[in-house]
Amino acid sequence: MGDVKFLPRVGRSYTRSKWGKRVMVLGESHYCDNPSDATPDITKRVFEWQFDRSCDFEGWMNTYTKFASALSGHQEDRFSSEAVWDEVLYYNFVQQPLTGPRTAPTKEMLVASEAAFLEVLEEYQPDVVLVWGRSRLYDHLPEAGHQGADCCGVETWIYPLRNGHEVRVLPVQHPASGFSPSEWHQVIAALLKE
Repeated sequence: MGDVKFLPRVGRSYTRSKWGKRVMVLGESHYCDNPSDATPDITKRVFEWQFDRSCDFEGWMNTYTKFASALSGHQEDRFSSEAVWDEVLYYNFVQQPLTGPRTAPTKEMLVASEAAFLEVLEEYQPDVVLVWGRSRLYDHLPEAGHQGADCCGVETWIYPLRNGHEVRVLPVQHPASGFSPSEWHQVIAALLKE
């Protein structure tokens, strides 16, 4: 995967998830105060910190816990969410680190990250991609593919892969703020049952 700078975190049960589908969760970007932290395994390390009981709690961890609750349909905590995250693949779209939260990637960063995203789709063959954020991420994904059928009133996009497999992409509200796990669980569960 030549264009991928930040490797995905692949859950232990990704290829045999409880939903019977390969589910990819697509975040936007990594934030690094120190450029030396932007290593290929940063995504894996973020999840290690999330689940490590010896690490102090940090506010960003709530984002991952809330989304795990939306996936499972149950109230998860920082540590119980590990079982949920083991069912999915998590990947951040932007392949350059940003300097801090609430910093938007530039158009150039988004365009430069398209090839890596398409490589990840080809390599890991997800059935479904759940995209964190509509205007900052979903609306800037590569235009390859075509419109899919709506799911619970939410539009979807289809990426056809080289082998004929189709990947269905659903935008969800970013779980960092104003996110209702119970509301999004209904939409996600409906998509995963299709």
